[in-house]
Amino acid sequence: MTMSENASTKLKVRSVKSVLVAVCRGIGWRLHRLLGDRVVYGSLLATAKCIRAYIGKPVYIGVTGSAGKTTTKEILFGMLSVKGHGSVNRASYSRVEEIAKAMLRLRPSSKYFATELSGDYRGAMTKTLGLLHPSIGIVTVVRDDHTSAEYSTEDVAREKSRLVACLPATGTAVLNVDDELVADMADLCKGQVITFGESPHASLRATRVRSEWPGRLEFTVTYCNEEVPVQTRLCGTHWVPSVLGAIGGGLAFGMSLSECASALALIEPYDGRMQPVEAPGKLTFIRDDFKAPLWSVDASLAFMKDARAERKIVVLGSLSDCGSSVSGKYLEVALKSQAIADHTVFVGPWAFSALKAPLVDGRATVHAFSHVKDANEYLNSLLRPGDLILLKGTNTQEHLQRILLDRQTGVSCWWDDCKRQEFCCECPNLGIPRGTGYTDAIARDESGTDAQGAQTYPTLSEGAQVLIGLGNPGDQYVGTPHNVGYEVVELMADAMQLPWVETGEALLARGMWNGQELCFIKVTSPMNLIGEGVKRMAEKMQFGPHSCILVFDDLALELGKVRVREGGSAGGHRGVASVLQAFQCEQLRRVKIGIKQPDGGAADIQYVLATFDDRYKETVATAVELAKKRCLELLSKHRAAKAS
Repeated sequence: MTMSENASTKLKVRSVKSVLVAVCRGIGWRLHRLLGDRVVYGSLLATAKCIRAYIGKPVYIGVTGSAGKTTTKEILFGMLSVKGHGSVNRASYSRVEEIAKAMLRLRPSSKYFATELSGDYRGAMTKTLGLLHPSIGIVTVVRDDHTSAEYSTEDVAREKSRLVACLPATGTAVLNVDDELVADMADLCKGQVITFGESPHASLRATRVRSEWPGRLEFTVTYCNEEVPVQTRLCGTHWVPSVLGAIGGGLAFGMSLSECASALALIEPYDGRMQPVEAPGKLTFIRDDFKAPLWSVDASLAFMKDARAERKIVVLGSLSDCGSSVSGKYLEVALKSQAIADHTVFVGPWAFSALKAPLVDGRATVHAFSHVKDANEYLNSLLRPGDLILLKGTNTQEHLQRILLDRQTGVSCWWDDCKRQEFCCECPNLGIPRGTGYTDAIARDESGTDAQGAQTYPTLSEGAQVLIGLGNPGDQYVGTPHNVGYEVVELMADAMQLPWVETGEALLARGMWNGQELCFIKVTSPMNLIGEGVKRMAEKMQFGPHSCILVFDDLALELGKVRVREGGSAGGHRGVASVLQAFQCEQLRRVKIGIKQPDGGAADIQYVLATFDDRYKETVATAVELAKKRCLELLSKHRAAKAS
């Protein structure tokens, strides 16, 4: 069977499974609707507690931590499977209802039950620990996932430490001594403690750690004066805490160190967590697309740095837990990736912040796109045999797996906003043609086609300044929030008594102001395709992104406010994102006019394409006049800089 046939067979099997899952969900949904969540969940928990009470033989194991707990649980499950039947929670679902469902799979012969436990908020473990009553507790690491001003990293550690504190005197805590917050939990344990890590103080210690692709993670583990080599199928040295935590759980269960090592050699990486996948064209993808908190990026990049490959390509989706100064964080990641990868591709609403990264040997190695479909089309022209490609993102946001699936089986759905929890390979909609989501709706509502007119575009003089007003063509859109960008450039052109000339994809007005040539543009393409039109005009008229001033509406800015920016991300504006993507440059000056709903109403497409309420027309007119003034200030600043 060929690679493509094998991938096709797997997809068919997963499609059947997804249908069965959908049927079960349909039944479950109807039960919830008929009986109510309280009755259904209450019955589920009551049944699980009965099973917990009457099937006393299994060893109950809880796994927690800010990272690696799913992999730790799956490795532990693989190791314990050699000892007999057991059950674990499905995927990363760690709500008490999901743990209860997993308990329903226990039987009298079951020897163990393992589940991961979430500590995302205060009291998160109350119900789960009340159901589980574990005798073995494993804690991997504590990081700042899900933290806030009200819920600090110390609070996260305190919540996760409840697993250790609830263990009986006959129980065992397996703790990462390399993490200070985890190591401090040892004092809470009433039973035995197994510490693990690379520290000399660890009772279960890893030494001689290495992971250089195409090799996998390997190290030597020492426990109670016994030393055993460990060869895993995992990618990256950052999995050492997860592997050691699983080994510690195996030891606490009663396995020997050698038994643990032998079982580890057969366990494959978990889906979407540094999972290597071969693709047609002699391409190798490393799928790390389940989630992407900022602090986890360094580990993925470290793996790529040590890897041996003809070329290294890094694809990064939305990063979570960035805190403040998000734009700066993306640039930091871009610089780190640029140092180790031949090309870095960012995808998502903050992607364009990475374009501040400098050129390398006169060429751009960092690229940014709003949508996965656009990034995939670019990768089609970039990838070649022997490439190693890292996919690092958050599954529920960009679904980066489609970049791989498009090479294996083909992809018809490029919807970016579905928010589905499962991976795309499990989704029944994968073969249903769908575009990129909200932007397609905008394109339909704005009408118009992306016609490329045959009219010859004028060639602008060197140093000419181009002011691009964003909006929608057609009388029906006059006086709407989405058209204030049009209004500003119209006001400026009228003041200079310039005629508008219609082309196939824009209206142009040209003239001289204080000795410099100005060109006003009203692009008539659909908003989410404006960038393509502007880029074509730039090539024909010979101007670049640094000559442009974008004038547009901002839903996040108070109505009537005007703000100037010299660069940065698209701020959620689809038209601006389209322009930044087309130029692959974020250093475009912008003048933004606030159109935020004064009454706090929904900022949807109906609002931005409906005329302003009479109560706010004077405010908008004043803002348009102020935006004109800000544009003139930017032009004067450019003229002064050129003169100096």
